[in-house]
Amino acid sequence: MRIRQRIAGRFHSITAQLFVFFFLGMVVPVLVGGMLSYEKSKQIIEEQVSGVASTTVLQVRDKLNLLFRRIDDTSMTLLGNSTIQDTLKGRDPEGALSENELYKKAQKLLSDVMNYELFDIYIFDVHKKNNILTSDYSVTTDPWETEWFRRIKEANGRPVWFGLTDVSFLSSRNVALGYPVFGLGRAIRDLETGELLGVMLIEIRGDLLTKELNSLHFGKSGFVFLVDAAGRYMYYPDHQFYGKPSTYETMSTQETRRKNIELLQETLDNGWIVCGVVPMQEMIRDSAAIRNLTLWILLGSITLAAVLGCFVSRKIGRPLIRLSKLMKRGEEGDLSVRFEVVGRDEIGQLGRSFNKMVRRIGQLIRQIEEEEAQKKKAEIRALRYQINPHFLYNTLNSIRWMAKLDGSDKVADAISALVSLLEASLQRNGSYARLGDELELIRKYMQIQQFRYDNEIRLDIRCPESFRHLEIPRMLLQPIVENAIFHGIAPKEEEGCIEIRVDGHGSDVVISIRDNGVGMDEDRLNRLWRAESETSSGGMTHIGIRHVHQTLQLHYGSRCGVRIESAEGAGTTVYLYLSKAREARHVSGYAG
Repeated sequence: MRIRQRIAGRFHSITAQLFVFFFLGMVVPVLVGGMLSYEKSKQIIEEQVSGVASTTVLQVRDKLNLLFRRIDDTSMTLLGNSTIQDTLKGRDPEGALSENELYKKAQKLLSDVMNYELFDIYIFDVHKKNNILTSDYSVTTDPWETEWFRRIKEANGRPVWFGLTDVSFLSSRNVALGYPVFGLGRAIRDLETGELLGVMLIEIRGDLLTKELNSLHFGKSGFVFLVDAAGRYMYYPDHQFYGKPSTYETMSTQETRRKNIELLQETLDNGWIVCGVVPMQEMIRDSAAIRNLTLWILLGSITLAAVLGCFVSRKIGRPLIRLSKLMKRGEEGDLSVRFEVVGRDEIGQLGRSFNKMVRRIGQLIRQIEEEEAQKKKAEIRALRYQINPHFLYNTLNSIRWMAKLDGSDKVADAISALVSLLEASLQRNGSYARLGDELELIRKYMQIQQFRYDNEIRLDIRCPESFRHLEIPRMLLQPIVENAIFHGIAPKEEEGCIEIRVDGHGSDVVISIRDNGVGMDEDRLNRLWRAESETSSGGMTHIGIRHVHQTLQLHYGSRCGVRIESAEGAGTTVYLYLSKAREARHVSGYAG
């Protein structure tokens, strides 16, 4: 939490904001522009690579279609040849040639058809009369029991293409030659009746495909392969996969994206599918140069933005922060602060205006403080002079009665107590006194009153030791106690009691002075605070209360003062509210 607060506090600084805004203002456009440029160039390269690969696959399709079409034309020529038809039937329609002569004529026809593309041609009689027509006599398998024989018969005259194999369909001569073969088969039917006469299988040199397809590469790992309609490999760069199911034909779009390849497909005229595997990441490797250039530009922009951001923030932000701190110190009361003006720009002008303002505020505050000090000194003097004559009158009057009633010893004690009270009243030791000393003066004052009333007034003081060193204005409690005696207890016949309690409430202190006198009703309590009651017969009481209330507010502020609770016949309680930390600056230097 503290770390987040510190980070948030630093971001509120104008220096940090200037740096961040300047930094982002330079880096973000370069970053966005670079990324868009890279993505666009990558897209263009991908489209170009895909276009070239598609064109290549289309060219391969056209070449293979041309090859397969020539071979298919050859098969169609043999399929409808009368010599082949007569030989499979075993008779010459004109009767000019014997069966053996027909066989030789058909074999010569096959030899004439053979070219560099064909490996061998086989024609088998479906009736197994051993009238096999071939360009070679190296047949080593029983053709009528093979899978390819069955497929050709079931095709009912349609061409059946067989993929590359390392082993010949009928012989093993190609092992010595070192290239595979693939085949085309057709069923031969009687052109007149449609009866199935035989099966023709043409074996084609496989190197016609392998040389063409092995030379095609898309990058280092891209290649081309052939599959039939069932998804079996008719050709694959690795001959071990001939005839096996293709894994690419069943690959989903997500799988191609995950492997980062593009699968291009074109269908041949014979039903096969030529497929190109294009590794896009490898083919667009040149776009990495654009990406690297973009990254270098971004890195340079970040460095330049950081340097310029620091420069701008130091040039503009730091003087403003310095000025803000000085203003805060001035707000807290330190008017000695000055801003070091550098330059003639707006910040310099602001600094000069700040210095003038602080100087002027200092002059005004000193003038106001001096005027207020004089005013408050006069107010406090006036308040104290209001109460001192009344106090001296009552005290001397008490001594006079004691002299009449008791004799000289009590008079001496009373005069001694009076001297101490006069010394405190005249403020010979300053405007403030410790609360403990003020309570002792109250005890001496009560000695005088007890002499007068012959110990019929009891004083009970309860003050925690921690509050006895608290400094309060002098002669703050005596007027309240005096009023409690003369206007609360004296009119009663019974014994009187005055209780003084000191309590703390946080930073505030409450002094309560309670008497068990006659009390006041609500109407008299209200008149006590009205200005017109100053001239009433109870004016001395009002002068004492008013003096204490104004003194508290002058010394501690407007929230402090006096509060009175009273009920007729139930006594009176006066609460004095003051603070532990007095507002010394309001009354400093007053002599009273």
